[in-house]
Amino acid sequence: MTVRRTRGRGRVVAAVVAAGGLLAGCSGQPGAAAVVDGRTITTAELAATQEELAPIFAGARAQDVLGVLITEPFALEVAADEGVGVNDEEARELLRTVSVQALGEEEGSAREFGPGSLAVARYSLATAALQDLPGAQAAADRYQERVAAADIEVNPRFGEFTEGLVVAPPTTPSWVVPEGGRGAPVDGATPAPTPTPR
Repeated sequence: MTVRRTRGRGRVVAAVVAAGGLLAGCSGQPGAAAVVDGRTITTAELAATQEELAPIFAGARAQDVLGVLITEPFALEVAADEGVGVNDEEARELLRTVSVQALGEEEGSAREFGPGSLAVARYSLATAALQDLPGAQAAADRYQERVAAADIEVNPRFGEFTEGLVVAPPTTPSWVVPEGGRGAPVDGATPAPTPTPR
């Protein structure tokens, strides 16, 4: 399996985090969901992060979580440069607060979060802090430039890192036949009409 190298620029995009499906790794880095400037984000890390966050966030896919894990270090660097850096304790507190709101005091306060979930929370805090700065656009530009300069490889089974700073899901090749055959609906679409003899 190959990976696609992408260097791109784009707008700052807030990522939504939640549960989604997971797939296998890259050929260059077995078990890798992505490699960013030599730093590997493993499929195991991605799976653990989704499992931890699934009860408190809903509606996003593996690509959303992966996009945040890819770009989080760059957001943190710019936030630190601007004097609005965040730490793990702040990230843990954010996750605890969201958990209690979603699951109630007893269950929410008992939840534990690993490195991937903390990265997602740090990203959320850092991007919010950057958006509140008087020079928010300049900070956003520096963030985009750092991401654009990075060597980002995404396992093609997860999708492709785009200029919008997100991981777009993979497209289904034209040779894949939907369940039920070629005339069957795909993703809830209405089937094509069957021609009738005259």
